[in-house]
Amino acid sequence: MISVIIPLFNQKEYLPDCIESVLNQTAQPKEIIIIDDGSNDGSSEIAEKYVKFANGVKVVHQVNKGLSSARNTGIMWATGDFILPLDSDDILMPNALEKIEQVIEETNADIIAPSMKCFGKSNDTIILMPNPKIEDFKTGNRIPYCSAIRKTKLLEVGGYSPKMTFGYEDCHLTFNLLYRGANIVTIPEVLFLYRTKEKSMWHDAVEHHEELMAQIHKDFPEVTEIISNPLP
Repeated sequence: MISVIIPLFNQKEYLPDCIESVLNQTAQPKEIIIIDDGSNDGSSEIAEKYVKFANGVKVVHQVNKGLSSARNTGIMWATGDFILPLDSDDILMPNALEKIEQVIEETNADIIAPSMKCFGKSNDTIILMPNPKIEDFKTGNRIPYCSAIRKTKLLEVGGYSPKMTFGYEDCHLTFNLLYRGANIVTIPEVLFLYRTKEKSMWHDAVEHHEELMAQIHKDFPEVTEIISNPLP
């Protein structure tokens, strides 16, 4: 049911923990698709080793095009009904897929968003508000990037926008999905761990906050307020 998409760019130190957190799920994914986005630190070789001994692991190599492109490549390769993006330095809790599948069956939602806990440089726990609507997103992002999304809905909107070069691609995608009628169900249980580091893509996104928000406002004029403190 769920295809886990792992974009990869130079994360050899963290990649094994990420992949193994998916392999060790109480409910197995339909597949794990690793999109090697031009890694040059040995990450791609590590990914290929998992193909040899783990069922359902696929590696797709492409020249470096950025996170949005890597996730879109994964969407096109995926055969599951739902896509769960997982960055290569983050970790799923063992029951994450089982719980998400249960909520899919119970609600038939288009987007299932789990609560999260940070680790590394910070240890914040973020419990999501119940089933946010589009108005809630106008003052702050309400769901993490690691949310299961129905593949047909992703295809309707063309996936992640390549315009969001420096980040906030998940915020942009959420607006796109919600304005086209997708519905969200949140899970008030921590199901994935978000790694915080001294320097990451998230810091780059924050540095380009005004530029990225200008693009969101351009694409979605109804969003009149600046989004504050977006989730990772």
